[in-house]
Amino acid sequence: MISTTNDYLASNTNNTWEEKVEILSSKSQAFQSLSLEDRLELVDAILLNAKASLGNDGMYEQEMAVLKLSPTLESSSSSFSTEVKRILGFNKYGTVFLIMNTLWHIKKKLKYEIARQNAKESGNSVKKPVLLRKVKQEVIDGKQINIHGPVEIFPVFHKLEVWSDASSTIASTATYKKVDDSGGICLVLGGGNQSFIALYDTIHCLFNHPSTKPVLIKHHPLRPYLYPICAQLFAPLIEAGFVDQIVDGGMPETSLILQHPTVQHVHLTGALSTAQAIEKTMAQSRPDKSEEEIQSMITSELGCVTPFIISPGRYSRSELRMTAKHIVTGKKVNGGSNCNCVQAVILPQGWAQKEEFREILVSMMRKIPTSPCYYPGSKSKVQDIVNKYNGNTERPVLQPQSKRVQRNSAGGIGDDDYLQPFLVDCGTYGDPDYNNHALTNEAFGPLLALVELPGDVGDTYLSETAVPFVNNKDNIYGSLSCSLIYPKKYDKDIIRAATANLNYGCIALNTWSLYGFFGGLAFGGTWGGSSMDPSGQSGSGFAGNIFAIPNVTKSVVSSRSLTFPLIYDLTLIPPKFLSGFASSLYFLKNPFRSCFRGRKSKAN
Repeated sequence: MISTTNDYLASNTNNTWEEKVEILSSKSQAFQSLSLEDRLELVDAILLNAKASLGNDGMYEQEMAVLKLSPTLESSSSSFSTEVKRILGFNKYGTVFLIMNTLWHIKKKLKYEIARQNAKESGNSVKKPVLLRKVKQEVIDGKQINIHGPVEIFPVFHKLEVWSDASSTIASTATYKKVDDSGGICLVLGGGNQSFIALYDTIHCLFNHPSTKPVLIKHHPLRPYLYPICAQLFAPLIEAGFVDQIVDGGMPETSLILQHPTVQHVHLTGALSTAQAIEKTMAQSRPDKSEEEIQSMITSELGCVTPFIISPGRYSRSELRMTAKHIVTGKKVNGGSNCNCVQAVILPQGWAQKEEFREILVSMMRKIPTSPCYYPGSKSKVQDIVNKYNGNTERPVLQPQSKRVQRNSAGGIGDDDYLQPFLVDCGTYGDPDYNNHALTNEAFGPLLALVELPGDVGDTYLSETAVPFVNNKDNIYGSLSCSLIYPKKYDKDIIRAATANLNYGCIALNTWSLYGFFGGLAFGGTWGGSSMDPSGQSGSGFAGNIFAIPNVTKSVVSSRSLTFPLIYDLTLIPPKFLSGFASSLYFLKNPFRSCFRGRKSKAN
């Protein structure tokens, strides 16, 4: 462990937040005037620090305490149960995968831009990155679309495409709102549900956002242990005065920071209510700015009632089981507290395999172990939704019981934190007793909702029934991501048309959108609410878009097949192997090339 958080804070937080803001602001012009070569040097320096900061188990051991999977922040992984070690291994793997791949691709982008500058002088041609080189224009259901990719997301064995609007006559990186680039700083409000969010958001705001500014990181009250991690990872930028950080000082202090005139960009991962409160605070302290100008200062990634849309068709038993496994895994990971956590299962009412699938889904809920419901307020949110369905004798609320994740090698440390996921049935859309409360309110916890859509289950079901239903935000909350599921022999043109018409920021085909988050962001895709969704329920702007593709509308991630083994499967991969694999693979130089060079590498 780098240091205990309290010891580190005691010896490294001498400056007040006001002093930190002033120092960062004084460096704003210098940061914005950095050359491409200067930025590349900073990225290289962060990469060098990543092994010590991200490869150490200390951060992940403390994260297990936040997830209520270990007794204290000081608990060592040696006392963890095998199940908890697996979760620690996956969390470590995910963090290293996201941060290292993001930095590598930012480095690739910078080297490409440097080469382009040099080519203008020499007249030489420059090979473009794959997402800029591999582009085809298609007209899908009347929409003119540029499809960038696909690129392989290794080693999760998915493919990524980035879709952009080909009909626009103005090339714009419209995934971002225009932020004042005359100076000032960016305030990053770290997310509370994952450790990697503060790390990624800081990198994004420093190197991806068009109006890059020095960054002040405010850590979430659940995760102060990230302070020494960020100090080590971002040391070169901290020393240069381009990054600083503070722990949470409560709402009054945060309000004062937001009111500071040098804070010109705020980026948060959180709830819509938080984003609205931030906008209100900034508006009150800046009466000279219009509502549009205030909104342009805030970018956010907020919530979503993530739907799994089941296409009608004939599925094999293994396809149905894997669909259920994706759904239940997507619900139980992290106690159900993820922005891409599955909450809604959209079924065709007339689908012949509907009842068979319902039985498989309940069986899978009993099979996959349940983690603690740790996030503050999750239990009460879930219970409030369940209360809207209690008393319905025709569609009773189910709560299938499964094994609980054993928390340490000596046994459990109390069962109060566990909450087995509820399964509520909204009924059939349009029926008198239809109840969509679970679709319009994000649980951010262990709750799944079923809804059936009436109408023809033929070739027009997706285009005329399912897609219009989920696109209407009166029916379902948010537009961050969704999954579209279909059997092997389903018409791929129908799926392509549905993908084009779904107004979600990420479309996951035969997989969970988790892979769109990790793979999409790290390999050049985007993550955020749909640009076609005016509600703002899932936030404003996008994260990602490393290669600045103009007019991006969505990222599309796809599995090799519906029966392809689940990557995030706690029952398959030994924890020591996983953690070791993550460290050895991602801290090697050019690891992907070294894996596949074969005889050529030996010859060199």
